[in-house]
Amino acid sequence: MGISQGVSLPAAFDDLDIGIVLRDPETGAALDVNDRIEELYGYSRAELLEMEIGELTAPSTTFSQDEAVDRLHAAAAGESQVFEWRIERPTGELVWIRVRLNRTTIDDTTCVIAEVREITEYKARERRLRLLNRVIRHNLRNETNVLMGYADRLKQAVEAKTLEEEVETILEIASEIGRLSDSIRQVEEIATPDATQRSPTDIGELAEAIVAEVRADETAAEISVDIQDAVCVNADTGLRHAIRHAIDNAIEHNDRDVPSVDVSVAIDPDTEQAEIAVSDDGPAIPDVEIDVLREDVTASTTYHGSGVGLWVMQWCVDSLGGELVFEENTPRGNVVRFLLPRVDRAEP
Repeated sequence: MGISQGVSLPAAFDDLDIGIVLRDPETGAALDVNDRIEELYGYSRAELLEMEIGELTAPSTTFSQDEAVDRLHAAAAGESQVFEWRIERPTGELVWIRVRLNRTTIDDTTCVIAEVREITEYKARERRLRLLNRVIRHNLRNETNVLMGYADRLKQAVEAKTLEEEVETILEIASEIGRLSDSIRQVEEIATPDATQRSPTDIGELAEAIVAEVRADETAAEISVDIQDAVCVNADTGLRHAIRHAIDNAIEHNDRDVPSVDVSVAIDPDTEQAEIAVSDDGPAIPDVEIDVLREDVTASTTYHGSGVGLWVMQWCVDSLGGELVFEENTPRGNVVRFLLPRVDRAEP
């Protein structure tokens, strides 16, 4: 049986910067929370006392109510539990937290106390370090070695007077290094605190502006824009970088004579979040470039400009508390979906 009502946290816990939840070790029900938890989760104390753990879990996080109760049972038995978990605030924003569970006794009643810290910034820094390590170790080193090899060939070509092919290859490699450098700069821009001021942004207007820029640069591609809903998100210049990468990749890696790219803006019917979708009719994005975005994949190959562009997209979406989704297009191609928390339109 669960613990009866009446067990509560001492008032001093409301003065802590760390979130505290007191839970029933048998059912997992919340018995009490401190003020910091209300701020961190975005729900009131009354709401949190009625919610199950599974209701707070982000849709993409594999953390079930049963697993949570199992961890509570282990903590109640004296086995301290520490784990990371992604929650969803009522606004749709996704936030990483670290939870520590320990057994405690309050008013002669055994409970489990959960210490909760937000680690979203830590997770973002961890992702940035992994990205930069991969780029430096695999991309730049590889490209530099190839460049040095072609420099040697260029010496021979000067003597043989067959320069054109070697020079073209060197220019392509230099261009690739330039794109990698631009992507790293964009990641740094997104990651640097207060580097950009976030504000309510009409993503329909943003998408139309980006497409206009791409049309001016890519005359061979057919690009359409479909604004299905007027919707705003809290964003900075990182979102512009991310959408531009999605469109550029869809064109650059397309094997059609005239690449076709569709950009749409809508409210996702399942999540009620703002959605920006970039669809193309080219070959599928290689699994290796999508897989490395996952936390548990170790890099073992070179990731070219498209792969680093995917990292910029992922980094931006993470920093805004959203999700990046890759799907197959019908009958051919890819759909890249940005799902972001909606905000009210800014006052004129």
